[in-house]
Amino acid sequence: MVDYLLAHQNWPFTLAFILVIALGLFELISMLVGLSLLSALDDLLPINIDADASSGADGITRILGWLCLGRLPLLVWLVLVLTSFAIFGLTINYLSLSFMFHFFPEHYALISAAILTLFSCRYVGGALAKKMPKNETSAISHSELAGSVGTITVGRATQETPAEAMIKDAFTQKHYVRVMPDTAGEQFEQGTQIVLLRRKNNIWFAARLTK
Repeated sequence: MVDYLLAHQNWPFTLAFILVIALGLFELISMLVGLSLLSALDDLLPINIDADASSGADGITRILGWLCLGRLPLLVWLVLVLTSFAIFGLTINYLSLSFMFHFFPEHYALISAAILTLFSCRYVGGALAKKMPKNETSAISHSELAGSVGTITVGRATQETPAEAMIKDAFTQKHYVRVMPDTAGEQFEQGTQIVLLRRKNNIWFAARLTK
């Protein structure tokens, strides 16, 4: 088994397992000294997604929402990614050795494991998100974002076509939302700073931020 794990073809997957163990040990040590890697990572990169893959969102919102990144603590999401990648990769090579008596071609094994990992993030991550307790102490629901300032990140917002904007709330948590101008004839180019006014379904209506 050790020889199998240390085989050159399995190194990317074995390394992923080693990283999972290292993250677990680091979190344990951090907790013993009164810190938490999980909390630190969430503070470093707080993200809240205002759309999922089925809501018609585009850009980074659709990708991150599909991967469940904003629905899980970042450390949990990283562990899920690394563990899934390791398990799928090692399983692919094990089956290849068992039935074809040689390792699966390295590039194909990496690509296959990566694709399967994406689906693991989507479905296993979604199941975990439903089970995990929510932290309400610094959580702001999307309906409370009215008045928040943000920046158009993807696309051009018109009253016919929404664009994607990144909003930071009072807790510096990032929210990716879809916005349209509240005023007829106005449009927001990428990089435009806006203020959220009101929300209808999955769309926020916004005004240009004037200094």
